Amino acid sequence: MNIAIFGAGSTGCYLAGQLCISELQVSLICRPAIKQKIIANNGITLTDYNGFKQTIMPQALITDINQESSIYGKFDVVFVTLKCHQVSSIANQLMAITHDNSSIIFMQNGLGSFDSIKDSLDHYSLLQGITPFNVLQLPNAVFHKGTEGVFTLQANPHTIAIQSALVNHGFGCDIEADFTPMIYGKLLLNLNNALNAVTDLPIKQQLSHYKNRRILAKAMKEWLAVCEAADIQLHQYTKVKPSWLPTILLLPNVLFTVLAKQMLDIDPKARSSMWEDIQAKRKTEVDYINGAVVSIGKKYGIKTPVNQAIVEQIKQLEQRH
Repeated sequence: MNIAIFGAGSTGCYLAGQLCISELQVSLICRPAIKQKIIANNGITLTDYNGFKQTIMPQALITDINQESSIYGKFDVVFVTLKCHQVSSIANQLMAITHDNSSIIFMQNGLGSFDSIKDSLDHYSLLQGITPFNVLQLPNAVFHKGTEGVFTLQANPHTIAIQSALVNHGFGCDIEADFTPMIYGKLLLNLNNALNAVTDLPIKQQLSHYKNRRILAKAMKEWLAVCEAADIQLHQYTKVKPSWLPTILLLPNVLFTVLAKQMLDIDPKARSSMWEDIQAKRKTEVDYINGAVVSIGKKYGIKTPVNQAIVEQIKQLEQRH
């Protein structure tokens, strides 16, 4: 398999690193700044909250698809790890670097970006994937996995082969056939991305404050109400049912701390990707996360004032930065 990671930022580089370590042939399509960092540091270094550390160099680092794609041929699998708002404009580029039997796997947070492009690529095998853990980009091309979880991919022959390679090299990878519960369930957890950016604290520290957890619990309750109205079951990513998460968040600090340790391992350094975007003065994905709660809520007549307020706070931060 000739694999490309299209739009290799934090998540894309972590995925690329795992695939390379698993002896798969991987090229990165990335910004020049990422390419320079990787070359300067002799590869991508993966670390995690359990002490894992390994450096690996991808097969190729591509910054100009038009000029360089002919050198590396067509790709059998392309993982699209761009931000949501960048997806709708890349159909022609994806067609240029793939063939009729290629699989294109969209790894975006939130809802809406997949729908924005799928009709333009309807003759391809289009799949979705999820990164149910946090990746923080550190200096020297180091990408740190700060919470537990494994890449989760929609089932087809390519992804099953990728899962086999990852598992054989000590990495987890889940394969699912029905991805709607996966995407909607992941959105429930992603509702904290914006709040983490607003508080400007590491996730673990942010969640240690009852006031912050209370806001998150209210945001989650709104999404749970929307999903109930839409009759959509949510995949369970933590050790408790999605519907119980708001109740646990509202527990007193002492009880929450005990339960949180059992529910999900979080590194003290972990921060959300939206926090990274705000710090880097980039446009965020809030419209596809908290904004999706608001827009789908309107469709089903469910009020979502907390998520609406969070969207507005992020828009203010985007303008300030």
